Amino acid sequence: MESHALSAFLADELTYPIDVEGVVEHVGDVEVDAPDADNSETIATILTPLGTATFESADDLYTTIIGNLSDDYIGRKFYDDRGADPAESWRILPDQAVSF
Repeated sequence: MESHALSAFLADELTYPIDVEGVVEHVGDVEVDAPDADNSETIATILTPLGTATFESADDLYTTIIGNLSDDYIGRKFYDDRGADPAESWRILPDQAVSF
C-alpha cells in the first residue's frame, strides 16, 4: 500500500483507541510500499518494536508508522540539490565571524 493511501485505510479499517497488538492482529500483514518496492515493510514489522503503545486516532497511528519507517524509505540520504556540500555552510570561518 502506498503511504499516501495509508491514512484513509487506517481510519476505515480500525476502531480507536487501539494498541499495537490490535493493529498487528487486524492489519499487520499490510505492506507499506518502499520507493524501490523490494524493501517494503509490513505494519507489524514497523510497529512491533514499539511494545505496548496505544493509538488514540488514525492520524496518531499513521504518524507513528511514517515516523518509524526504515532508511529504505528515504530517497538519496543527505541529498541537497541546492549546490555546495552542506557541511561547508555549517561552519563559520574565524575571519568571517561577525560580532554584534
